[in-house]
Amino acid sequence: MVDAAATTHQYKKDATIAVVGGGIGGVLTAIGLGKQGYEVHLFEQAQKFSEIGAGIAIYIENFDNSLEASEDATVTAGVKELSLNRNGDDERHDTQGKSRTRGVRLHIDKPARDAHPDYPSEPTVFECDLCIGCDGVKSAVRKALDLGGTVRYTGSYAYRGLLPMDKAVELCGEDIRLPKMWLGDQKHILTFPIEGGSILNMVAFVSDRSKPEDQREFHGPWVAPSSLQEMQKDYQGWDHMVTELFPLIEKPEHWALHDLLPLDTWIKGRVALLGDASLPHNGAGAGQAIEDALLLGEIFKHPGCNADTMPEFLKVWEEIRLPRANKQMVHSRRSGDLYEFASEYGNDYAKMGKEMETRWDWIWDHDHEADIERAYALLKERGF
Repeated sequence: MVDAAATTHQYKKDATIAVVGGGIGGVLTAIGLGKQGYEVHLFEQAQKFSEIGAGIAIYIENFDNSLEASEDATVTAGVKELSLNRNGDDERHDTQGKSRTRGVRLHIDKPARDAHPDYPSEPTVFECDLCIGCDGVKSAVRKALDLGGTVRYTGSYAYRGLLPMDKAVELCGEDIRLPKMWLGDQKHILTFPIEGGSILNMVAFVSDRSKPEDQREFHGPWVAPSSLQEMQKDYQGWDHMVTELFPLIEKPEHWALHDLLPLDTWIKGRVALLGDASLPHNGAGAGQAIEDALLLGEIFKHPGCNADTMPEFLKVWEEIRLPRANKQMVHSRRSGDLYEFASEYGNDYAKMGKEMETRWDWIWDHDHEADIERAYALLKERGF
């Protein structure tokens, strides 16, 4: 008697998947597919994994699912802490110190020169049945596939810095421990606690909307060291509660914000794109990457998914995920306008507040179980 489950697992083990990019989307994609029995290789151009982002915000349902998906994982994604904030309840979870997942091999210090398996380039050639590009707004995979996608400067830059919370409290009082946002004309500032409340993360945005969105240009490195003097000049006259915090930032940085215009497709043959290439104004980019990874893992769990049928399964995944991800990209851009009095509400706080009451419900309250059910219904319609 043939063990159907074992046979299915063997079919999956015979399929090799390359995941390009070791951010949160790439790591969870690799883990999820590895747990299904596929041979997964995760390629990351950095020499080691280290903390890049200060935290990510996702809603409870996704966090619970992502923890289940990554409970065996060692590979951290450059993010040290997850911040969950819903209806005033703030929960924080450390993401470090997990154990290695089975089925995933990590390749570090491996930049993606040409990710398409049909068009390999020297000096490294890697053969796979499927390649998933999770390499962000500057994606080498997207470029290699010629999938289009315009990356443009948004007209905004941000100062980022980490402050010792005890000193911030001395200056501003206990209230500074709560997540806050200061709104203004062409500028806004966001602060929130990380590292178990011992560090205050600050992101301060400055925008120039004097030119149309398709005519804004930036020259120079996207990330560069900044100075206290630059910050004080940009925020002259702002609330002392926040400007007095500026000197506490030991190494302020200046980030030029670029984003990717929505794509018509993420797929070309046996290569697909996944993950976050959007602005941070919804706090939902990493969450979208996690959603991508979780649904892909559920679809590839199907017993009919193997090396031969993967392209058809990718099409179902894209059909469900692409519209939602593209909506988030545009919606996040418009949220930035709202914070900086550049939306249809201007600086009318009453109207802005009313809009913010429900603005993010479609992100927080999405039914992912329904997505999985829809995916399997589509697969059944297509003979799987």
